[in-house]
Amino acid sequence: MSVSPKPSRRRRQESSSDRNLDDESVIGSSVSLRDKVFDLKKEEILRVAGELFFFKGYTHTSLDDIASELRIGKPLIYACFPSKTALLAEVCTRTTITTAEIAAGNLKKSASPTERLRHTVREVTNRVIEGRINLGVLFREVKHLPPEAVQELSRSFHLFNHSLQQLLEEGVQAGEFSISDEGTVTLAISGMMTWIYSWYRPEGRLNPDQVADQMAQLALRMVGAHAEGGAQMSSPISTDAGI
Repeated sequence: MSVSPKPSRRRRQESSSDRNLDDESVIGSSVSLRDKVFDLKKEEILRVAGELFFFKGYTHTSLDDIASELRIGKPLIYACFPSKTALLAEVCTRTTITTAEIAAGNLKKSASPTERLRHTVREVTNRVIEGRINLGVLFREVKHLPPEAVQELSRSFHLFNHSLQQLLEEGVQAGEFSISDEGTVTLAISGMMTWIYSWYRPEGRLNPDQVADQMAQLALRMVGAHAEGGAQMSSPISTDAGI
């Protein structure tokens, strides 16, 4: 009767090493999946909290209300947010942080000032429409925000306006924009986009991309943008009411 040779020590070590790598891979995948599930739960909590804060008001919304709406236990909310105030802070700051990052990021791109302004306004408009509930909560409930959230908002507003104004200055220097006061035009464009949250309706005549296109054209007119060859841009703007 033949006897199978025993595996060599090296082969046993390689096999053990392979198992360890497989175990680490499984553990890594498990952690990654757990993080994704946690992030999804956090996003859903933020969505529902924002809606309740918007429609009921911050003071009239409890964590029990949020948990009940989500059909989860309150401890899960505390696992994501240490307090109701922290939850409010994230609802209020997330859209402003995102739009500031968009403006700052587009400022660094290599496209022409005209193209960068167009892209900035389009992207920011879409983010404002997506985050209109959050912005509504922000402007209504700012008095309830902790000092660190107010400071974060201030940093985001400053970064957005600084980036936009610098882009307008570059456009003037490049001969693409005709502006006498970049600071005033910055505030005008910023305000035009910010207040979309108060009038945009999903059931309205224009979808988000169409609104974004119109905002971009309005911004380009405000800065006196010139097309290639020096002619002033003259794109049609819809004036119908009932957006």
